[in-house]
Amino acid sequence: MRNVYLLFSPFGDIKIRRFVMPLGLLVVAGSIRKSPHFGKDDRIHICDTFREVLARAEAHKSDRLHFMVSAIGAFRGIGRPSNPAIDAVKKLKRRHPKIVSCVGGPAVALYREDFLPHFDLVFQGEIGSLDLLEVLRSGGRFFQAPTADMDAEPLDYGILAGKKFLTASLQTARGCPYDCAFCNIGHIFGRGARSIRPETLDARLEALAKVHTGFVIIADDSFAGAQEDRMRAFLDVMIRFQRRRGYPFLFGLQTPVRTSRRPEILRLMREANIVAAYLGIESPSEDALTEAGKKHNLEEPLAEQVDAFARNGIAPYLSLILGLDREPPDIAARLRGFLDTAGSPFLMLALITPLPGTRVRAMAEAENRLLNHPLYMEDFLISMKTDRPYLDVMRDYGDVLTWFFSTRRLFSYCDRMRDRIAEMRDPEVLGAFLKHVRPSVFVKAVVLYIGLCLQAGAWIGLAGLFRLIGKPKAEVFDHLIIRGVAVGGKAGYRKILRRVKKGLGRLRAAGLYPFENETNPGNIKNIT
Repeated sequence: MRNVYLLFSPFGDIKIRRFVMPLGLLVVAGSIRKSPHFGKDDRIHICDTFREVLARAEAHKSDRLHFMVSAIGAFRGIGRPSNPAIDAVKKLKRRHPKIVSCVGGPAVALYREDFLPHFDLVFQGEIGSLDLLEVLRSGGRFFQAPTADMDAEPLDYGILAGKKFLTASLQTARGCPYDCAFCNIGHIFGRGARSIRPETLDARLEALAKVHTGFVIIADDSFAGAQEDRMRAFLDVMIRFQRRRGYPFLFGLQTPVRTSRRPEILRLMREANIVAAYLGIESPSEDALTEAGKKHNLEEPLAEQVDAFARNGIAPYLSLILGLDREPPDIAARLRGFLDTAGSPFLMLALITPLPGTRVRAMAEAENRLLNHPLYMEDFLISMKTDRPYLDVMRDYGDVLTWFFSTRRLFSYCDRMRDRIAEMRDPEVLGAFLKHVRPSVFVKAVVLYIGLCLQAGAWIGLAGLFRLIGKPKAEVFDHLIIRGVAVGGKAGYRKILRRVKKGLGRLRAAGLYPFENETNPGNIKNIT
């Protein structure tokens, strides 16, 4: 009887099929393939949807089935209201009770006890050069892996040959040198940063280019561990690769906002065809940033630091958090002022969440501010008592998002950002990249864009499509990508705000904080 391994990485509310290449599962597949216990008739399937998991399990029901799921954790102050990995294994075991199940991924380091009752093996840590099948055969319920040598990880992009993903991913480093109070990266990957060698990056870029062209996320907690010498070395590799291969990739990455003060690094990023940078701004309040351990953001005015990326042709994706301790009462007005000055259409605004492994959680527990009732985790609410009045924070959250994602304002930011980055872009580089993009990709992008506009209620975005007829390919590409990402954000936050409003109503009905002492809790309609 042969062994069949079904690998799956659920993304919760993200419904786009083959949205991001499952990097962690590629390492799992490589570890399985390298094992001497992997037979010539054994099979590995990386499944894109849970429906495919069920179909594969049914097709292989006469084989020994193994279900391996990667549980994506919560980072940077964002909470997950449910656990799709546990939901998936429950459904699968009802149909196939004898299936052997295994879970790994960042979420295990945060919520290990949640997984133990549901999986045959709970794997914590990084695979590195481990033999995963040997771990499975040992029969234990829990395995703690040692820190991995990232260069030795058996990353196998070849298993995805023939599959087309919207976004590919690779990693150059793990960990972060900073110690922000709301972030648990250090808890999961250890304090400090580890990275691969430049020659490993070059080999992985070449392997990735055999199965993918288009956008690539460098999924580091901070690109190159925020080490300037490593940044230079990796960017040099990326530039040489792009020139050698004819620019098959557009890159996006996460980097500290203080990278803006390294003009040579920004220049190299532009030459490497890095088109977007995710920036942990967190707050426009100096007091809130100081309290959160993010004082290094304050060395220069935040808006000027953000603008440095746009001036170098790199679109800034802004990450901010509401509900931080010591943020001022006028934080909503400050946020609107900052966002308007920055002029980026790309925003992730989170509510503070006391995640396991963070100093925020330790503080909340020590000060008896933690809110453990499950209602707080089900609808994107804050699960701790806030420094400012709780309802004020929630109103500010709704007000800022509603203001920012007004369709006309959002599209004005899109046009502004398009013009800014186009000034610095090398048209020959974009032309070389677009030679790799098939006409069918543009058709799919248009269909996706239309769907996002309908979800977001952004009707004027549909009218703008007609103006693209006959336009140069580069202009059509810019329009679809920039507006598509922005409208996708609008559609996502519409759902979140509905959930927040519903959650506050449930708290009020249950008489829970912040409504527990109010005889007339008032109207919460204006919160969202």
